[in-house]
Amino acid sequence: MKIEEKYTKVGERGQIVIPKSMRDSEHIKPNQILRIKNIPGAIIIEKPSIVKSPEEKILETLTKIKVKFTEKDWEQVHKEREER
Repeated sequence: MKIEEKYTKVGERGQIVIPKSMRDSEHIKPNQILRIKNIPGAIIIEKPSIVKSPEEKILETLTKIKVKFTEKDWEQVHKEREER
């Protein structure tokens, strides 16, 4: 495994640019979701293996605790989310 090190500057709005060589090697595309972790003394940017929508996370949690979630309930979640 080759470790690549580059430097980038933080912009006025706190944005950084991931160098093209790193984006290419990690197959990072525009609008892709990345996970950012802050640990003391470091910030880690990684590609999550699976990105789930908030609704999918809710459904997964409800399923784990054995709550019945009907199609009507699901439609209500979507409706409320669109209203925001």
